[in-house]
Amino acid sequence: MQTTSLNSSWQRSSLGYKERFVDDFEYNGIRVRQFPCRAVFEKAAVDAFGSGFVGVDRDSERCDNENDVDRVPDTAFTVWDSSILLGVYASREDVCKRLTRRRTTPSTTPIVTLELGAGAGVASLLFARSEYAKNSLRSFVMVVTDLPGTINFTKLNMQTNIGKVHANTTLVTKPLRWGRIEDIEALPVQIRLPDIVLGADLLYTCDKTVICALAETVTLLAKKVVVFAVCKQHRPESITFFLSLVRESFEIKHVPASMIHETLLASDEDFGIIELWRKRRRK
Repeated sequence: MQTTSLNSSWQRSSLGYKERFVDDFEYNGIRVRQFPCRAVFEKAAVDAFGSGFVGVDRDSERCDNENDVDRVPDTAFTVWDSSILLGVYASREDVCKRLTRRRTTPSTTPIVTLELGAGAGVASLLFARSEYAKNSLRSFVMVVTDLPGTINFTKLNMQTNIGKVHANTTLVTKPLRWGRIEDIEALPVQIRLPDIVLGADLLYTCDKTVICALAETVTLLAKKVVVFAVCKQHRPESITFFLSLVRESFEIKHVPASMIHETLLASDEDFGIIELWRKRRRK
């Protein structure tokens, strides 16, 4: 099967249909599958692994039912520019050190990251492949989450890359709907308050109900810091609305896209990184 690699024209909007939605995406030692929609993914998975692979697992069955309003967008099954930017940014050694240096838990406790709406899982996989993770004396647990109807796609890509992550890193996949306290409570205690929460291009909708649910989940989950990569071309008003919801709980830091990494030239008008740092509670 063909693969697509990053080059000087790294933005995927410039690619043809097959490269953008069908061919495998490959970069920095990771390879993820892509599908144009959920139906195509499920057919391919059944053909390759049997009906049990796309069947609802125990965790997903708890989350999924006929009346679930969290419908799976077909855009969840491909790689988007913001996920590449987030993975590359979070993989920088200076960024990793800054995000993890103020931990209050013992150094023997793993650093836990949790990605919301992970889709193909590119951001977490790039973080897992980083030199910082490789050389760290600490271990990592990297949790990738998405809707119940998407999580088996995410799981497929984690399994595809399981042998490519460093020995001190564990990959975990879990279904997680935004705004559902029961989903957070169902997470194992060890990963329920991650050190770093990640998210790429999550503010793609104008539905304020969805944005409120995301803000609620972020506020409940984040122990210290949240790092989002956003595409300003999609819904800039949704970004503004989301930040208005979390401003009371977090200090907001904007990182221009032009400062993300020297090898990925991106316009500050089109993309950006948003860091949310948990405010200290007043005594």
